[in-house]
Amino acid sequence: MRKEEDRVNESHTLWADTVIKRTADIVADSNWYPFVKSIEDILERLSFYDDAVERLENEIGETKGMIKNLRKILIKLELVDDRFII
Repeated sequence: MRKEEDRVNESHTLWADTVIKRTADIVADSNWYPFVKSIEDILERLSFYDDAVERLENEIGETKGMIKNLRKILIKLELVDDRFII
């Protein structure tokens, strides 16, 4: 798990260095294309993280649903009293 985190952090660092270099090129050349490209890259990265958060929200919702179903089953089997909140 730690190796994957290091890989992701390194990947993000390399990506950020590329964006920073492009931004420095704008100041030197007065060329707006690198700036626009950097903004597009940032938006693409944000979209990636938005998708990751959405997947996590879906997994959390599914887990909550499974817990509710388990609670109902345990109540029907009379293993848990419905007065107790799980």
